[in-house]
Amino acid sequence: MQYENAKDILPASLLAEVQKYAEGKAIYIPKRSKREGWGEASGYREKLNKRNTAILNRYSTGRSIMEIAEEFFLSPETIKKIVYGKKVMLPEYSPSVYSAGQYSNAGLGEEWVRICLESKGLEVPDSDRYFLSELVRIPLRLIDDDNEDAKDLDEVNFKDTPLIILFEDRKFHVLHRKDVLSMLRKEKMNAQYAFIYARKEEYEYYLKNFGKQFQR
Repeated sequence: MQYENAKDILPASLLAEVQKYAEGKAIYIPKRSKREGWGEASGYREKLNKRNTAILNRYSTGRSIMEIAEEFFLSPETIKKIVYGKKVMLPEYSPSVYSAGQYSNAGLGEEWVRICLESKGLEVPDSDRYFLSELVRIPLRLIDDDNEDAKDLDEVNFKDTPLIILFEDRKFHVLHRKDVLSMLRKEKMNAQYAFIYARKEEYEYYLKNFGKQFQR
């Protein structure tokens, strides 16, 4: 690093002030703005971190190295480096609004939905065909499904159970837990927290007419 004489750079008044603290010393003056790290400007690092977090979550719920490698189109060696390397703190999963909110706030709402549906043996909607919203609060009057008899709701707090909704053909339908919807309506609740899958062809319509109105 090349040094320069402060008297050639600084105004006399400022030089006199600096001399009070560092007269005769060589000092380093850092740049005002911090240089962005690799991948920060493009957002790639954030995407990579979310992908690695999803891989760790798969592994922590019992998926094998080979299964994860096939799902993410990565080599088994790469998956091993991720799952055996530096660990990250994952939100704790439970079928509750609180847990769903933690995942959503961490940008991992899709993970919460995947765990929820797969734990019940249900298929996760194809991410190539649908966009998934953050956790939102949807007015129940917008959901077109008819009431269904409540089943096994004595085992859960239905008011604390998020819904998973499908927006298709410009209508909202419950993809999971219609029994919860039935109880919410029976209790005259006005809204409930939900993740909403919107078909990509209808996403702009959904966003314009509904998405921005829902409370988060």
